[in-house]
Amino acid sequence: MNRLELLLARTIERVEPRGMPLAVGRSLLAAAGLLTVLCSPDAALFVDTAETPNGLHCQGVRAASLWCLAGPSETGRLISRILVVVVLVAVLIGFRPKWTCFPHWYVAFSFAATMPMSNGGDSIAQIATMLLIPLCLGDDRTWQWTQPTRPLTSRWRGSALAAHLATRAQISLIYGGAVTFKLMDAPWRHGGAMYLVAQHPRYGFPFSLREVLAPALNSYWFVAALSWSVMAVQVVMAVLILGRRKHRVLALVLGTGLHLGIMFLLSLMTFGLVMIALLIIGSASVTRTQQLDRPDIVAKEGNRT
Repeated sequence: MNRLELLLARTIERVEPRGMPLAVGRSLLAAAGLLTVLCSPDAALFVDTAETPNGLHCQGVRAASLWCLAGPSETGRLISRILVVVVLVAVLIGFRPKWTCFPHWYVAFSFAATMPMSNGGDSIAQIATMLLIPLCLGDDRTWQWTQPTRPLTSRWRGSALAAHLATRAQISLIYGGAVTFKLMDAPWRHGGAMYLVAQHPRYGFPFSLREVLAPALNSYWFVAALSWSVMAVQVVMAVLILGRRKHRVLALVLGTGLHLGIMFLLSLMTFGLVMIALLIIGSASVTRTQQLDRPDIVAKEGNRT
């Protein structure tokens, strides 16, 4: 066994993802979904278009989503809402992570696949909840908030580590991709993008705030500094999330500040919650310096003596 294989084997032996960051992140993801389903009427979620006369995308694999299976009738949509609320409340309160992780993904998939007006947060939540499945399937606790008393079995430690690394890679790709698309857009390159964002009729700054900031928003250098700083923060976060724990924590701090600003200035609440949840999960440490008592380790040490 070479040094890399030995290091990987020792790392996998210490894998323990069931900490508070995972619990908080899962609950925030569930809260984002609950905000969407509880605060939005059917007319806002399922917009009738020429392609979707009943407001639902149900072509191909989308037909397996909850709303498509329940049907577009009022009764079908009510049943779908009730099931979604039940699942998301169970995830939010942290009940039985092992049994709620797959339904959580299915709800996120149904949001992203079915709604014609699906936003970026829905798509990200779908991927994030899928990556949480290997982190949670080996969790036999009743409540995610309690301290684990038994270690993960060997079959789940490796998959949990791989899922955590994939989550961090996803975060890096999200922010790296966001910067790439911004650089392809002339207003972002030239520094005027945040003025356009602030003035957007639907997602722009609140009118009262725009009035207060009018002198600053009419200053090219202020707007340019604000626009370019957003891209700079996203570049830094895309790199830091791939680093060591202290670097990932810094990415969490930067990202939380960025998305709190987006939530309150642009009214993108669910998207902000999803991204903060993902950063909390990705910035966590999934290895312990001190292992829980494990029968396989105890037996191995006994054989050596």
